[in-house]
Amino acid sequence: MKQQESSASNPHPNLREDDVQKAEAFRRAAEFSRAVSETSRESAEARRERAERERSAAEDSRLVTEVDRRAAEENRRSAEELRQAAYQTYVAVEELRATAEEAKSMLDEAKQAQ
Repeated sequence: MKQQESSASNPHPNLREDDVQKAEAFRRAAEFSRAVSETSRESAEARRERAERERSAAEDSRLVTEVDRRAAEENRRSAEELRQAAYQTYVAVEELRATAEEAKSMLDEAKQAQ
Protein backbone atom coordinates (compact mmCIF):
# COMPACT_ATOMS: atom_id res chain seq x y z
CA MET A 1 0.00 0.00 0.00
CA LYS A 2 2.83 2.32 0.67
CA GLN A 3 3.91 1.86 -2.88
CA GLN A 4 0.46 2.72 -4.01
CA GLU A 5 0.50 5.81 -1.85
CA SER A 6 3.86 6.90 -3.14
CA SER A 7 2.62 6.32 -6.63
CA ALA A 8 -0.48 8.26 -5.86
CA SER A 9 1.44 11.12 -4.30
CA ASN A 10 3.95 11.20 -7.18
CA PRO A 11 1.95 10.37 -10.28
CA HIS A 12 5.06 10.89 -12.45
CA PRO A 13 7.95 9.08 -10.79
CA ASN A 14 10.21 9.64 -13.81
CA LEU A 15 9.69 13.40 -13.64
CA ARG A 16 12.53 13.87 -11.15
CA GLU A 17 14.83 11.82 -13.37
CA ASP A 18 13.74 13.92 -16.37
CA ASP A 19 14.55 17.07 -14.40
CA VAL A 20 18.01 15.73 -13.57
CA GLN A 21 18.62 14.80 -17.21
CA LYS A 22 17.43 18.24 -18.37
CA ALA A 23 19.62 19.95 -15.80
CA GLU A 24 22.58 17.85 -16.95
CA ALA A 25 21.82 18.68 -20.59
CA PHE A 26 21.62 22.40 -19.71
CA ARG A 27 24.89 22.14 -17.77
CA ARG A 28 26.60 20.45 -20.73
CA ALA A 29 25.15 23.04 -23.13
CA ALA A 30 26.34 25.84 -20.87
CA GLU A 31 29.80 24.25 -20.61
CA PHE A 32 29.94 23.88 -24.39
CA SER A 33 28.80 27.48 -24.81
CA ARG A 34 31.48 28.62 -22.34
CA ALA A 35 34.12 26.62 -24.24
CA VAL A 36 32.98 28.12 -27.55
CA SER A 37 33.05 31.61 -26.01
CA GLU A 38 36.54 31.00 -24.61
CA THR A 39 37.78 29.74 -27.98
CA SER A 40 36.22 32.75 -29.68
CA ARG A 41 37.82 35.10 -27.13
CA GLU A 42 41.22 33.45 -27.61
CA SER A 43 40.83 33.67 -31.37
CA ALA A 44 39.88 37.35 -31.13
CA GLU A 45 42.87 37.98 -28.85
CA ALA A 46 45.18 36.22 -31.32
CA ARG A 47 43.76 38.34 -34.17
CA ARG A 48 44.21 41.49 -32.09
CA GLU A 49 47.82 40.58 -31.29
CA ARG A 50 48.50 39.78 -34.96
CA ALA A 51 46.91 43.09 -36.01
CA GLU A 52 49.06 44.89 -33.42
CA ARG A 53 52.22 43.21 -34.76
CA GLU A 54 51.21 44.13 -38.32
CA ARG A 55 50.50 47.72 -37.24
CA SER A 56 53.86 47.88 -35.50
CA ALA A 57 55.63 46.44 -38.55
CA ALA A 58 53.81 48.92 -40.80
CA GLU A 59 54.83 51.78 -38.49
CA ASP A 60 58.45 50.57 -38.53
CA SER A 61 58.31 50.35 -42.31
CA ARG A 62 56.82 53.85 -42.48
CA LEU A 63 59.62 55.19 -40.28
CA VAL A 64 62.27 53.51 -42.44
CA THR A 65 60.58 54.91 -45.55
CA GLU A 66 60.54 58.37 -43.95
CA VAL A 67 64.26 58.12 -43.12
CA ASP A 68 64.96 56.99 -46.70
CA ARG A 69 62.84 59.86 -48.06
CA ARG A 70 64.72 62.38 -45.93
CA ALA A 71 68.07 60.94 -47.04
CA ALA A 72 66.96 61.09 -50.69
CA GLU A 73 65.81 64.69 -50.20
CA GLU A 74 69.15 65.57 -48.59
CA ASN A 75 70.98 63.91 -51.50
CA ARG A 76 68.81 65.86 -53.94
CA ARG A 77 69.63 69.13 -52.15
CA SER A 78 73.34 68.26 -52.10
CA ALA A 79 73.24 67.42 -55.79
CA GLU A 80 71.47 70.73 -56.50
CA GLU A 81 74.09 72.62 -54.45
CA LEU A 82 76.87 70.82 -56.36
CA ARG A 83 75.17 71.66 -59.67
CA GLN A 84 74.94 75.32 -58.64
CA ALA A 85 78.59 75.32 -57.53
CA ALA A 86 79.65 73.67 -60.81
CA TYR A 87 77.70 76.27 -62.79
CA GLN A 88 79.25 79.12 -60.79
CA THR A 89 82.68 77.58 -61.34
CA TYR A 90 81.93 77.34 -65.07
CA VAL A 91 80.87 81.02 -65.16
CA ALA A 92 84.02 82.03 -63.23
CA VAL A 93 86.23 80.00 -65.59
CA GLU A 94 84.56 81.63 -68.61
CA GLU A 95 85.09 85.09 -67.08
CA LEU A 96 88.71 84.20 -66.30
CA ARG A 97 89.20 82.92 -69.84
CA ALA A 98 87.72 86.13 -71.28
CA THR A 99 89.96 88.21 -68.98
CA ALA A 100 92.99 86.15 -70.00
CA GLU A 101 92.11 86.63 -73.70
CA GLU A 102 91.73 90.36 -73.13
CA ALA A 103 95.06 90.52 -71.27
CA LYS A 104 96.73 88.57 -74.08
CA SER A 105 95.30 90.96 -76.66
CA MET A 106 96.49 93.94 -74.68
CA LEU A 107 99.94 92.37 -74.31
CA ASP A 108 100.09 91.66 -78.05
CA GLU A 109 99.07 95.27 -78.80
CA ALA A 110 101.67 96.54 -76.38
CA LYS A 111 104.35 94.42 -78.06
CA GLN A 112 103.34 95.72 -81.46
CA ALA A 113 103.32 99.27 -80.25
CA GLN A 114 106.92 99.02 -79.19
